[in-house]
Amino acid sequence: MYIMTNFIVVDNQKGNISRGKYLLFFIHRTIVSHVENPSFPLNAFRFRTIRELLNAEKIDDSALFDMIGEVVGKEDPKELITSKGKETKRLTVILEDLENNRIGCTIFGEMVDQLLRHMQDGRVEPLIVVVQYFKATRWNGKTSVQSHFDISQLHIDSNLKDVAEFRSRLLGGEPSSSVRISQVPSKTAWSGVEELKQGAVSVKTIEEVLIQHEEGPAWIAASIVAINVTKDDWFYKSCRKCPKKVETPIGNRYECGKCDHTHGSAALRFKVEVMVFDGTGSIRLLLWDKETSMLCGKRAEQIMEDDVIVGDEYPKTLDNMMEKRVLFKINIKEANINQFDHVYTVMKICDDEDIIDKNLPKELSTNLPSNVSEDGCNNYLEISENVANLKTDCDTESSMDVVEECISSLKYKTPSKNITNGLKNSPLSLNEDEEEGQLSTNRFSRKMGKRQKCVNLDADI
Repeated sequence: MYIMTNFIVVDNQKGNISRGKYLLFFIHRTIVSHVENPSFPLNAFRFRTIRELLNAEKIDDSALFDMIGEVVGKEDPKELITSKGKETKRLTVILEDLENNRIGCTIFGEMVDQLLRHMQDGRVEPLIVVVQYFKATRWNGKTSVQSHFDISQLHIDSNLKDVAEFRSRLLGGEPSSSVRISQVPSKTAWSGVEELKQGAVSVKTIEEVLIQHEEGPAWIAASIVAINVTKDDWFYKSCRKCPKKVETPIGNRYECGKCDHTHGSAALRFKVEVMVFDGTGSIRLLLWDKETSMLCGKRAEQIMEDDVIVGDEYPKTLDNMMEKRVLFKINIKEANINQFDHVYTVMKICDDEDIIDKNLPKELSTNLPSNVSEDGCNNYLEISENVANLKTDCDTESSMDVVEECISSLKYKTPSKNITNGLKNSPLSLNEDEEEGQLSTNRFSRKMGKRQKCVNLDADI
């Protein structure tokens, strides 16, 4: 309990965290004092029942609520890497209420260690927890609850009034003598192929993804048209025991700050940004180690040993990914929706041609570029309506400037010399009258080749 003075009262328009009519906003003059011994009962929680969630016709995954239950099952904890490369943990447990209703509950980060300390083997005392500011999700018809970033709290305190009352009703005043928590086999995550074969997903176009206003996973079918890396940023050094990034070695050894393991050398793992195109638009994706290895056919350490890297270029083996048509499962974050982050993290991939054809959105069959050659590629890049043709433009240097400016606007991290070298063999149509800043990365009309060959001319310059 706290005493607060000097604050601002505003209308609660969203109502996600609090259902109250108003919110209190702190300012620099606000004073908050902790009350050690409250003089009246404190009802801190706003509980929802498991039955209520399981029977709900529709789940509002933006509403946060509290829940109380006994932990009766647990899976093995998993180590994860967030979209920003941060190491974290995930643990799924089974909560049961006094009516024997059960629901899965997933927690992340520090709460995993907090709960595991109370889940020793052979525990006979009921482990009753209060999860606060959690949200509900429903996937494939199954409802569960999970923590929500740093807002959520986990309370494991037998002295809490709500916990004491729950325990009393659960045991009826009798001591517990049997093991309360069982081990639940971890659900094997579906591969991309399995998930698509089950028909549990719908594939969207990039155009649909770019206007989506809801967070969550989505599948897209697209071709890799550019690799946005150089010689030093296609990999990162990691611990050999876990995927945690390791920094400068201490002496002649690398020490992992997560698992405390030390090694004489660090492992290399992929972290590759690419651009993909599907006929409706283009989007930048971040591929991690597993997905990049699948697409290029080699591990990062193999590439470092086998490939000869010239200048500032990335290894040539990565070009194995170019022009591949792939189904990508991406994670759409709030930062993507608000356009603070233009790179979407890839969660899974599927490059099976039959499955891709079966799951291709109808829009893509009618949105294919019109100028397609026999090899499936276009001979132009649609950037605007009015064009400057390099075949007839007498000012070669001016035309080259336009090309380089447009390619730069498309956010390719290609050195100027690579672009110039690519301008020797085919025609390109570009707009000289397009206003600065109006070029969109979402208007491709050709299936691009390698980054250094993304401009294709059939006229000698």
